[in-house]
Amino acid sequence: MKISHLAGALLCWIFSTVLQSQVLETEESKPLLPGQFEIGTGLEFQTSKEGYETALPLAIEYGLTHKFTLLVEPVGFTSIRPTTGSSAKGIGDLEITLFYQIVAEKKYLPSISISGEIKFPTAQNPMIGTGETDYTPFLILSKTTGKFFTSINLSYTILGKPEGVVANNLFNYAIGTIFTVTPKSILYGEFYGNTSAFGGEAPEGAVSTDPGLNTTEFSGGENVGSIGYGYYLKKELLLSFGVSYDNNNAILFRPGIQWRFGGK
Repeated sequence: MKISHLAGALLCWIFSTVLQSQVLETEESKPLLPGQFEIGTGLEFQTSKEGYETALPLAIEYGLTHKFTLLVEPVGFTSIRPTTGSSAKGIGDLEITLFYQIVAEKKYLPSISISGEIKFPTAQNPMIGTGETDYTPFLILSKTTGKFFTSINLSYTILGKPEGVVANNLFNYAIGTIFTVTPKSILYGEFYGNTSAFGGEAPEGAVSTDPGLNTTEFSGGENVGSIGYGYYLKKELLLSFGVSYDNNNAILFRPGIQWRFGGK
């Protein structure tokens, strides 16, 4: 595996873990109201010693019932520009997630939800996606404590592996909290990550048993810390700006907007 391909793999995996347009990467166990929509988007820019990436993700969430919520996340544009090797541009993969709340939040107990996510391989460039379908079941817990709203996620990703690729499935984790500063402003922070597809850092030549295969989505384990600020222009419309830093020394800047409307 060429060094440029490895750099592309690291960039792609780092970026793919933070493509959600909501304020936190950590999912929350709080369904939308039936018929309610939440739409979020933002321009994401990441820089590291391996290169630069930009993307324009979109998250469309819809309350099906009081217990079920559907989330659809297309990525309309992704640009990967490694410091060495070829660049890539194009659409990203499509993720669809169905949430079900098992237990609503009680005075001393968190709300508990389960969810299932499917990643469909809509990306056409092998530097952006594997061309295979992934499956991820989630366990989600959320609790409000004073001005803090905190969520914890545990999940397991069953990776679709192209022919000739050797990679492990992933354990994922996340904890995030939102602090209400005033009725119009919030601060948020989180820590999330995943195990390595190779049982450690991605060694040169470890992605594929076929040296001619250019699939570059897989990489080593990830640990990411993120902080941000949000301001409500009105109750349903939130502007935000977040900064993330990971164990590969990559920094990601994410201004975003989120709009919630409808509901019975």
